[in-house]
Amino acid sequence: MKCLDTTFLIDIVEHPEDAKRIAEDLERGGEVLATTAFNAYEALLGVHSVRDRRARAKLLDLYAKAFSRLAVLPMSLEDASKAAELGGELRRKGLEVGADTLTVAIALRGGCDGVVTRNVAHFERIRELTGMDVIRY
Repeated sequence: MKCLDTTFLIDIVEHPEDAKRIAEDLERGGEVLATTAFNAYEALLGVHSVRDRRARAKLLDLYAKAFSRLAVLPMSLEDASKAAELGGELRRKGLEVGADTLTVAIALRGGCDGVVTRNVAHFERIRELTGMDVIRY
């Protein structure tokens, strides 16, 4: 199972050309596609920031359709703890990746073996700690 990062969610809805091809290739290869509740929050926060009500409603509908095709992994206290552990280890090394450790912690517990993202630099740092595949699109 592959976890779709926020960058991928945004692109599959708002700029679907390349992202759609990657999703279809993964599905053809037998991959189950997932995302996390946290990534859904990040994507939807951007949508709810859109001032134009009609544009916002259209985007919400598109995201609802996208989420209906994905396994959406919930966040637990265990995930928060693991994300903090990963983030702390990176900080001790002088590296910062923001909330991407949360995506990885949820994805790992949910059974994902990789993350699909445009933000490769952050996830490559985390991969060194977890062994999770990072797929750039």
